[in-house]
Amino acid sequence: MDLLQLYEYKDIFQVIEDCRINGKFINENSTDFKIKEAYNFILQYKQDVKNYYHIIGYTLVTDVGFFYFILDGYETIPKPYINNYIDYIDMYRFLKLLNSNISSSDGGPFSASDMESRLNVDIELQTMIYKMNFLKKRSTHREAIDSIIARLKSDGFAESIGNKEGQFFILRSFKFIEDTIDGVEYEL
Repeated sequence: MDLLQLYEYKDIFQVIEDCRINGKFINENSTDFKIKEAYNFILQYKQDVKNYYHIIGYTLVTDVGFFYFILDGYETIPKPYINNYIDYIDMYRFLKLLNSNISSSDGGPFSASDMESRLNVDIELQTMIYKMNFLKKRSTHREAIDSIIARLKSDGFAESIGNKEGQFFILRSFKFIEDTIDGVEYEL
């Protein structure tokens, strides 16, 4: 790819750059057209994109259905990331107990109302919610469910379905969580 082509794709590179700077995933099954376009661009020009970002110290990581960037030579994990991992271990176990079909390969759709209905009658799920540190200030089951869904969305693991309130689907990047948790459980 030459400089003329780079200029031609400046809008796509802006989306990719926003994802890199903000630590977001670029998912093939995103409902955001710009993200999907960026995914397809990277898929087509993967080596060129890898080379471009390697120059500024980033590695493009490829997985099934999504891409993300990591800083080259990053050997230690900052404490905030470790706290996020702990939160995601709790969320992952909760979501899998709540609905075993929640996964990166079966994106949904899922409903907050259905999740709340199940949570209201399941003591084990309620106990899990009460133990999650990042949910300590939530007073109702619905607030807890909404907080989990909001966290999944803000971290790039889920998206809303159109204008449907409380409806969401899981993105391919959720595989990152699945692989991380599987790796932790394997090492234990």
